Amino acid sequence: MPERELHPIRPLPGAEGKGTFAVSAALLDLLGLSPEHAARLDLGDMLHLIREEGA
Repeated sequence: MPERELHPIRPLPGAEGKGTFAVSAALLDLLGLSPEHAARLDLGDMLHLIREEGA
């Protein structure tokens, strides 16, 4: 199922090696992001976008 696909995002600065983060394809669709664009974002960017978009 495409909505269950996960795409990696970068860790927060200073948190490298401490966690792995991913977002679902469904969330990317809600935010209008491609997996390639999401891969250039970090968790802080994603949380900011989610708050802005109300996703």
